[in-house]
Amino acid sequence: MDIFQWIFFGPAKLIAAWPYAGFAIGAVMIAVQAWRHLRLGRAYNQSFFREPAVFAGILWLIFNAYELQVSAIAAKSGDTMLRIDLMVLVPILYVMTTVALVALSKQPGPSPGRAGEEQNKN
Repeated sequence: MDIFQWIFFGPAKLIAAWPYAGFAIGAVMIAVQAWRHLRLGRAYNQSFFREPAVFAGILWLIFNAYELQVSAIAAKSGDTMLRIDLMVLVPILYVMTTVALVALSKQPGPSPGRAGEEQNKN
């Protein structure tokens, strides 16, 4: 039964242990995608926010803010709440993070012809 506790409540436990861990995970995911975007020479427009790593990073930022608020309310009321919300949110967080990591690993690097064109301009 302990494995199910970690599966469904792992991110909440992580944020309980390190309150800004979700912000760090989200910021790293967005930064990696921004670096890859810059390296490929793409324009920053609305499609940047549709990249899986950016979307998952924003999701981690929102989840961290939500979890901090829920824990603050629980501490103030002194009540132990049944966290059914985590059984919905955490699988979505896992799936989006997995999709983002797979997408980051499969994104192509800059094409060799393009690097040669830049050197010829100089």
